[in-house]
Amino acid sequence: MRKLYFLFAFAGLALAHSCTDHEVIPPPVPLVDLNCECEMDVADSVNKVTYSDSCKYYSDKVISTGDGTSNARYRTFIKDAGVIGGLEIEVRSIDWVDDGSNNPPLDAWKAFLEDNPTPVYSGGYDHNGVVVRWTDPNGRVWESDSTSTICVKDFVFNTMIHESDTTGTYMQFDATFNCSLFNSDYGVIDSLKCIENAHVRSAFKLE
Repeated sequence: MRKLYFLFAFAGLALAHSCTDHEVIPPPVPLVDLNCECEMDVADSVNKVTYSDSCKYYSDKVISTGDGTSNARYRTFIKDAGVIGGLEIEVRSIDWVDDGSNNPPLDAWKAFLEDNPTPVYSGGYDHNGVVVRWTDPNGRVWESDSTSTICVKDFVFNTMIHESDTTGTYMQFDATFNCSLFNSDYGVIDSLKCIENAHVRSAFKLE
């Protein structure tokens, strides 16, 4: 009889263990594989200028309430972590009536980026187009010019790919360009450099 009690007790423990809820671990959420690289020829540079391991994404917005028009410009900055210098690309600009989200509608934002594969260089804050800024190894910022004819001047977004994950909504792009850059911080007004054969892969972020 005693053996029978032990048998029932063992069976009860086994049954209780088999009914225990097991923790379900969800599979990892896939993240967008964001491209981040730049290669270009800069006047007076012996070697190609390259950046490859750190990209940042920014937006500059003016939000209007009610029926007013809101406005945003989008920027990406490509650099090497811990190294002075880098390349920034800015696209100007999208207008929309805000619904309280402080972001343009997704379809409008996608169209804004996808529908202009060959933007002109912007001639000022209120002029739509693209702006290129290069921070040189001394920390001085050079900015693209829309009027200079000294350097070859063009810009092409070769591809635009919309992707999203838990970190946000992105428009990945591949771009090639040539342009004039000006800087007046070296004691010479509008000292000039040419960027040639530039190839950039990065993204803009809807934020």
